[in-house]
Formats: sequence, C-alpha cells, structure tokens
Amino acid sequence: MIINDFATAEYWNRAYKKGRTDRIVTPLETELFRYYVKAVPGMVAVDIGCGTGAWSRALASMGLSVTGYDISDVAVAEASSLSSGHNNLRFAQWDVNGDSIPPYLAPRSVDIITCRLTAAFLDRQRFLADAVRWLTPDGVVHIVTPVHEQLSANGLNMDGLTEREISQLGEGWKEVSRYNVAVDGSTTAVLLQYRA
Repeated sequence: MIINDFATAEYWNRAYKKGRTDRIVTPLETELFRYYVKAVPGMVAVDIGCGTGAWSRALASMGLSVTGYDISDVAVAEASSLSSGHNNLRFAQWDVNGDSIPPYLAPRSVDIITCRLTAAFLDRQRFLADAVRWLTPDGVVHIVTPVHEQLSANGLNMDGLTEREISQLGEGWKEVSRYNVAVDGSTTAVLLQYRA
C-alpha cells in the first residue's frame, strides 16, 4: 500500500544516493527518551524507518539490542557501514507497509518499538496493530513526529502528522502519553503501551 508519493523504496533510494542524511539526534532528545521510556540495557528495540541509522545508533549506545528497518536498501547499506562498532545493532531492508513481517518480529519479542520522523509515511493502522503483537507485556511504542500545524505556522515544509492524526495514534491503547521533543512544539513524541 502506498501512503503517499514518498512511501516507495525507489523514492528513498534516490534520495539517499543524492546524499540525504538523518536529522541529527540531539542530547535533549536522547535524555527525554531515557526519562520517559525507562529503557535499560539489554532490552530489545526495533527502529522502524531507521534511515542511515542515527537513532538506531543512539539506542544501541544506551545498551539496547537494536534492529533498524528501512524501506531503502541504500540507507540500510549506509547505516550498516556507519555502525560497525556496535555489536548490539543490525539493519535490514523491509517495507513495513507492504512486505510480510520479518521472522525476527515474533509475538511478544520486542520491548521498545521506535518510529522517529517516519509515522507520516506508514500505514499507521496496520503498523500499530502489528506492534501490539510484537510487544512484550510491558513494551512501549515510541513515535516521534513533526506536528503539521506547527510546521505550517513556521513556514516549514516537512512531513508530519496533524494534531488529529496524533490523537488517533492512541486509540485502543491502554496508556498514552505525550511530550515535546522540540522546545517550540514543532516535534512531539507519543508513547503507547498496551499492557496485555
């Protein structure tokens, strides 16, 4: 299923071949994640839409066992080459919107699922239904997204979710919380826990 023109491997392969890079992971973003998610070394994490792996590497540096997935095989190759020093980190190409689920994502096998700046490109209904099955009983989904209304007000042209779409992320989840990743409110994080 194609969510928009930017949700194809061909588009992202071209972008990464032309030098696209991930948005820098700031110390504030990392500290907020640690505070809200309560991640501890040894937990299993999956990074959906990992790009060239900047956020995946940040998670691995926290001691998490991380698999980064991206639709672009060009991004996955670059992420792998940039991450050779991490034994607890691997990458794989996967179209979360269209491909079958990788065997690594077995039911109740993942403590943390992250989706940093990629929710606008996902079939969110399918993704979140799958995430419920992958999570351990105390597992969490951590979604970071630009806020469309804030971007428009600041004249920025980035893909983000509207406030309505952000509020819909929590439908059907037992625990939902949210915090701002950017001081100006242009980027927000949503935490979802199902607690089966």
